[in-house]
Amino acid sequence: MPDFYQHRLVTTLHQLADPSFELQQEQLKKFSKEKPIALVMPALYSEVEGPALPGILDHLEKVDFISEVVISMNRMDADQFARAKEFFSRLPQKHFIIWNDGPRMAEVYEELKAAQVTEYIPGKGCNVWMAYGFILARGNAGIIAMHDSDILSYHREMLARLCMPTVHPALDYDYCKSYYGRVSDRMYGRVTRLFVIPLLRSLITVFGNLRLLDYLEGFRYPLSGEFSISTDLARRVRMPGDWGLEVGMLVEVYHNTAVRGICQVDLGSNFEHKHQHLGHQFDDPEPTVDKGLMKMAREIALSLFSSIGSEGIVMNAGSLKALRLTYERTAKELIQCYHDDSTVNGLNYFRHEEAEAVEAFSNALNNAIHIFVEEGYEAKQIPNWNRAFSAVPDLANRLKGVIEEDNA
Repeated sequence: MPDFYQHRLVTTLHQLADPSFELQQEQLKKFSKEKPIALVMPALYSEVEGPALPGILDHLEKVDFISEVVISMNRMDADQFARAKEFFSRLPQKHFIIWNDGPRMAEVYEELKAAQVTEYIPGKGCNVWMAYGFILARGNAGIIAMHDSDILSYHREMLARLCMPTVHPALDYDYCKSYYGRVSDRMYGRVTRLFVIPLLRSLITVFGNLRLLDYLEGFRYPLSGEFSISTDLARRVRMPGDWGLEVGMLVEVYHNTAVRGICQVDLGSNFEHKHQHLGHQFDDPEPTVDKGLMKMAREIALSLFSSIGSEGIVMNAGSLKALRLTYERTAKELIQCYHDDSTVNGLNYFRHEEAEAVEAFSNALNNAIHIFVEEGYEAKQIPNWNRAFSAVPDLANRLKGVIEEDNA
């Protein structure tokens, strides 16, 4: 049976019933006349040849409430771009592919660099940011929905539930974050379960119950890559360019709209994404934190440190050492909770592997602490589109022209 729990700050929209997709689609078609919805999918070319995207397109073909789809891609050459255009050509919606590392887009990024706005940083953050800019330049959307391109368990009902809170005229949300379970024969979502959640709780223990930390701790899956956002808010938020994207976006949204305009919605399904390697070898005398989930954990920690520092909180070597020790204790206590939860639900639970993951994440946290204290780290974010359009007055027309020409 679904629960009714509501966090102090973040409104939670549970799945308490199973309305038909047909009914939801008719409602969204009606509501989207006032607030047209554009869908953004950041992707690597490799995902065109992967197992998830064909299934996603199978469902998107049956969606009538999306006005346009923007697929923002990188890591492909001209031949691969041509194949990507052919691959997505079956979409019935108006759609565009942004070739972020293509020659025409390179000229746009050079203009942005010359205007001291940003330079091209290959990755999801830049892909999402440029998709926002293109949609804003076109001026045809009121809502932007975004989801990843590697969801093996994708269903069109997920997209309907993601869009409803920001499109429905009786609701007043500028931003809607998704949450869901990641369970098969075991629990997945290690970075969320074993790093982000215990780290947020440890930050509250060490630095006090700051409103920002209380807000972040209220999200059930802070690393989910699916959300919907009003175009007005999308203009104002900066974009983190690294693995801290999802947490950094939550912080940006917090600073640019009222918390009452932020919610999270249950997408009502176990999501099956690709599972990333931990990126840590315990028999390595000098284990690296520059790849896999270790790199992700380090950059998330740095993003959080920078956000807390911007709130006026002084973080020094002593308090951050206490943070690491508190994190280790909190994470190990959660291992017992996950073990018990798995046992009650008849799931496999590999306790030793979970403990190893906590030790690896602790190393990543220690590396983040060293960088923050010794190098004076400050998170670098891509400026918002209000600034970009101001810095390069003809940028909107340039973006439309370049991307439409690439897709001709």
